Amino acid sequence: MSRIGLKLIAVFVAGMVVAIATLSIISVSMASEIIKEIVSDQNVASVKLLEIQIADKIIDFQSFLETMNALDMGVPGTEEDLQAFWDAEQESETEFLAVYNTSGQIFWKTPSYNLADFDYVAAQKGGWMGFVLDSKADVTIQVAMPLDIDGVVVGSIVVGQPMTDEAWLDNIKDAMGCDLALFSGDLRVNTTLMDETGKRLTGTKMSAATAQTVLVNGEGTHAEAPISGAHYYIAYEPMPDINGKIIGAYCAGTDGTETDAMKAKLVIIIIVTAIGITAVAIVILIIVNKKLIITPILEANAVADDMSDGAFHKPHTDFKFGNDELGDFVRKLEHTKSNLNSYIGDINSVLSDMAMGDFTAQPKVAYHGDFLEIQSSFGKIEESLREMIRNIGNSSRDVKNGSEQIAEGSQMLAEGTTQQAAAIQELSASINDIADQVQKSAQNANEASRISTETSDKITYQNNEIQNMLGAMDEIKEKSDQIQNIIKAIDDIAFQTNILALNAAIEAARAGAAGKGFAVVADEVRNLAAKSAESAQQTGDLINATIQAVDKGTVIAQSTAETMKAVTELSDRTNRYITDISTAAEDQAESITQVKIGIERISQVVQQNSATAEETAASCEELSSQSAILEHQIDRFKV
Repeated sequence: MSRIGLKLIAVFVAGMVVAIATLSIISVSMASEIIKEIVSDQNVASVKLLEIQIADKIIDFQSFLETMNALDMGVPGTEEDLQAFWDAEQESETEFLAVYNTSGQIFWKTPSYNLADFDYVAAQKGGWMGFVLDSKADVTIQVAMPLDIDGVVVGSIVVGQPMTDEAWLDNIKDAMGCDLALFSGDLRVNTTLMDETGKRLTGTKMSAATAQTVLVNGEGTHAEAPISGAHYYIAYEPMPDINGKIIGAYCAGTDGTETDAMKAKLVIIIIVTAIGITAVAIVILIIVNKKLIITPILEANAVADDMSDGAFHKPHTDFKFGNDELGDFVRKLEHTKSNLNSYIGDINSVLSDMAMGDFTAQPKVAYHGDFLEIQSSFGKIEESLREMIRNIGNSSRDVKNGSEQIAEGSQMLAEGTTQQAAAIQELSASINDIADQVQKSAQNANEASRISTETSDKITYQNNEIQNMLGAMDEIKEKSDQIQNIIKAIDDIAFQTNILALNAAIEAARAGAAGKGFAVVADEVRNLAAKSAESAQQTGDLINATIQAVDKGTVIAQSTAETMKAVTELSDRTNRYITDISTAAEDQAESITQVKIGIERISQVVQQNSATAEETAASCEELSSQSAILEHQIDRFKV
């Protein structure tokens, strides 16, 4: 089977599967909704029947009270009659009856009566019937009315039944065939549903969403919920009291086990039917596909394989294609194969002539369409080859002539390079001598630079010592000035001492004999002061002479320092010149070395050129002989 056929079948099967799956889903969904709607309607009907049962119960209670009034029961003396009447009419032990007087006191009641919120005043004024939420008895059905004797109200009577009566609710379930429940508010207070142990499922609450819809909005609703392991469909209806206030809800539910089984069976039937339809459709498609599509495609594929393999010479297929697009395609394909076969034969013929050296051959088949460019290209190729061969012939002759001239020039070049090699060897020897001399000069310049550097260092050291000496002389001069000041102070002290000694002598003369000893001391002091002044004068003269000598030495040292500075500068300049000479000598030595290396390379190149020239001469002779052979070969072509 062809790949296209498989793809068609796959697409068809996928489409069928999608379509049938979609239809199956829609069918199952619609069937589920219909079944759900039927069950929901059944539950709603059950709730309505429950309401009817409750309404009938209320009517029975109302009839019971009216009969009591008609028989004038409920007054003193009728207790036995009242009990007998109640025993005859009572249907359930949970039903209750009570008789009140006008003061609100109970005249008579049944043991089951337990109302806590009974309004006897409202009952005397007219009464009520319906649901009443009592704080003690919870939700109850009540019928209350005035008790009258001969048209006079003598009290009130109430009859009713609590909604927690399980037997009463079970009887209704047996009659309707579905489970029932009653809610007080959102709390389940009575139900026919039981768990696995047989306990009634009371005391649970309805969901918040259901409570909002039923108890707050006062609307009926439907829901689904798992109860005791079973799937239930449930209908809720609000339960209004005698004042219209929602106090609870009626509830009817149906076990969905059978319904779910029915839906599962329906799904299986739909799936099996869909699979059967799909299988039949696939078989029909395979038969039709093979006859109308697969076989023609395989035949067309065979023709295409021949063309793909380059077998254009094979005959056409014998298969009878129909008048459709595939048949037209195959016929056009075979026409194309015939044209390509003729084109290939003609091209082979022309190329064979060209392979034999005949470039004058022309195509013998009329080309069409884009193949016209091939015909034009053949003419261009032949013209180009003819022009190329003519040019090659001319070039071969030129190459032959040029190679002969190159051979002669190469021979002359070989001789010249030999002479150059000899001259370069002599030049290399001279350069080697120059290099040795320059190398020796560079070494001497380096030694002179080293000695000059040492001399400059010594001069620098002497210059620093002279500067130190100048500093020492300045310090000596400074100390001499300080000593001179001290001597001047001593001289002043001697002068003052001499004056004091003179004054002492005067005072001793005035004292007479008593001052003789003091006069002697004064004379000694005066003599000492004179000697001190004289010594200070001599010391000052020596220090002045020393200062003059120091000043003279300072001038000489400064002159020496300036001279040393100039010598240092000259030494530095000399050192720089020697260093430059040394550097230049080294550069010259290196340059000479490079020149030497270059000459050696030139010598090698010249030798190589000499060898190459000889080889070129030989090659030119060989090229000349090959050109002759090429010219002989070109003469074979027909252009």
